[in-house]
Amino acid sequence: MIPVISLHAEHPHAERRIADEISDACRTTGFFIARGHGIAPEVFDDAYTESLRFFRLPLDTKREFAMRTSTARGDNDYSPYGHSALLSENAYAYTGRQGMPSDYVEKFSVGRLILNDDEELPFPADESGAALRTALKRYFVACEAVSGRIAELLALALDLPRTFFATRTDTANDSLRSHLYPGTDPEFVNDQGMGEHTDGTLITLLTQDGPGLQIRDRSGRWLDIEVRDRDSFIVNIGDLMARWSNDEYVSTPHRVRLADRRRQSIAFFKLANDDTVIECFPKFATDRPARYEPIRYEEFSLRKMNLLFGRESAR
Repeated sequence: MIPVISLHAEHPHAERRIADEISDACRTTGFFIARGHGIAPEVFDDAYTESLRFFRLPLDTKREFAMRTSTARGDNDYSPYGHSALLSENAYAYTGRQGMPSDYVEKFSVGRLILNDDEELPFPADESGAALRTALKRYFVACEAVSGRIAELLALALDLPRTFFATRTDTANDSLRSHLYPGTDPEFVNDQGMGEHTDGTLITLLTQDGPGLQIRDRSGRWLDIEVRDRDSFIVNIGDLMARWSNDEYVSTPHRVRLADRRRQSIAFFKLANDDTVIECFPKFATDRPARYEPIRYEEFSLRKMNLLFGRESAR
């Protein structure tokens, strides 16, 4: 349904083939499955095991580590850290659709500050909290490497300098969110694990251990995306790449429906530096006008986050 692409290039000539495969996927579904990334299986296993150990704590205990946003860059920094409970967030809001139902998903979130072991973050102050922090840090570092490799291949496919995206994302406040979706329950008002949305990212990396993820194709049908291996990344491009490519590359709507059993997933969001200007590449505006005005990433992100956190007017 969506292409499976190995990121491993046995020789330099293979790089262009891989880059073109990624580019083709970005033009059709906006999604592909990435393998051959070189990350050890225990990086995935530890992140999932320690996340689940945290999610199994009593709710009153988890409330002590309720999600807060970073103050690293002042009041405009919405990077999430800590726990958010079922029904506490609404993915629809991120796309500007207000009044929609909230999501049956529990999350634990971290951002770039996790790379600094001295940074005070909302983790339990015991061995389990230390293990969770270590596991998510390793996973974060691995995702930085994989997303950087994919960005490099995208630059190659677009005939841009190899470091084009690297120099525009090297200080980005990337984030990682570990999710726990419950199984369906007669007491739930619907089976909405996460509402329909697109990602405001350059690249999103997702792993999962069960069914529920759906993408909407261009005809409007919802298609199930199932990947058995937890160490295979489901990759999608987000709104930033859609803007850069004048929608030649597709930022595809997706959602999660609850299944008959518990589901875990971990999403990593590769963003852009605050001062990066997102504007249409000239090659994509030769036969049609640019659909989006140039915008600094900081402003773009702030608009999105104001909606998600209920502060609708940009500052």
